[in-house]
Amino acid sequence: MRVTTLTSYYLTSQSIGDSLSRVQTEQGKVASGKQLTSWSDDAPAASAVERYRSQEADWNSFQKSANDAKSWLGAADGTLQSMSSIMTRIKELAVSANSGALTGTSRAGIADELDQLRGELTDLANTTHLGRALFAGFGGQAVTTSGTGAVTWSGDDGKVQRQVSPTITLQVNISGKDLLGFNAPAGQDVFSALSTLSTAVRAGDTATVSSMQDVLESRHSDILRGLGTVGTTTNRVDAALTDGSSALTDLASRRSDLEDVDLADAVVKLNAAQAGYTAALGAASRANLPSLADFLK
Repeated sequence: MRVTTLTSYYLTSQSIGDSLSRVQTEQGKVASGKQLTSWSDDAPAASAVERYRSQEADWNSFQKSANDAKSWLGAADGTLQSMSSIMTRIKELAVSANSGALTGTSRAGIADELDQLRGELTDLANTTHLGRALFAGFGGQAVTTSGTGAVTWSGDDGKVQRQVSPTITLQVNISGKDLLGFNAPAGQDVFSALSTLSTAVRAGDTATVSSMQDVLESRHSDILRGLGTVGTTTNRVDAALTDGSSALTDLASRRSDLEDVDLADAVVKLNAAQAGYTAALGAASRANLPSLADFLK
């Protein structure tokens, strides 16, 4: 088959254009560090990359939620530790007050300290974290103090939850009603019990002091149970954070395998493409291609 000079021109021009296109493609990969710059490069791989990226975004949200949960639980743990210390001191005072040998001044001093500790517990019960009450559910505060000094429950049973993985949602708040004894029989919440104890100590009523010791032991147990729940939940959050970190590392690795270039390999391919382009230019310069004069004939 006879090949005309015009055909040779078109073939040579196409070869140069293809070579230049390969050079530009490889230069783009080296410059961007990406081997997928558009869906047309590799549609199945590009689809997988987008899927991995979406999953990474989900896991980042779970990690953020888990960190928020851990912060909430940390605040609750510190507050409950303080409550437990106060309850320990209250029980010590109750034991000391259960003695008929105390003078009126001694009993008054014990009662005054009990009243002070009751006030501290009231403040701790209304502890907030990031503007929200820790033990009030969705309420603004857990307890309210009336003009007469009576402390009543003012929270609700709302459950503050955080999703820490695709399959795990945890409650991160502690029920203040359970914690403070407002689910116990009337008069046996921690504040009423302390008020009764203080009055009995001032009056030297050792029988009532003895009965309040059992009630206070139960309220301390409620606080310790809350601490146990916080500790268990914190462990689950820590495990979720670890799993989430592993999942993010795995997803990033899979996405990188499909999306990112091997720089050394990309440089080799770029050099090869540039060599091919140079060779195409050299071949064109030696070819007997038609000139402008040929087109004007």
